[in-house]
Amino acid sequence: MVSRCIAILISAWFPTLAVILPLGPTHTTHAVVAGILATVLSFGSLSDNRLRIPTAVVGAWVALSPFVISSTLLEKVLAVSWGMTMFVCMIGPFSAEPLTIRRRAAETEVPPAGSEREFGEAAQ
Repeated sequence: MVSRCIAILISAWFPTLAVILPLGPTHTTHAVVAGILATVLSFGSLSDNRLRIPTAVVGAWVALSPFVISSTLLEKVLAVSWGMTMFVCMIGPFSAEPLTIRRRAAETEVPPAGSEREFGEAAQ
């Protein structure tokens, strides 16, 4: 659950950095669309566990897209680092909801209070 909250913060960085940094028009458009989509899906994943998978798919696509589309080094670094962070935050080990296991205490047999036979044998 903590990593989902971190993913919400990180998902908003991608479209912001796409506007601030000097990226090509293809990567700027791709980053804004994927960033907004990932932000909306990561907000939804807080209430519905099934939305983690589409958010992780968006992150994986963003991480792989610089290798499909011709990119500069800055575009590759930005896309791969953001995409892998989103993928790990949504699918990683800390993304699941906390699990509480409750077990009943083991039942023990209490001997009867007036067991004189045991006391008699011990006195002999």
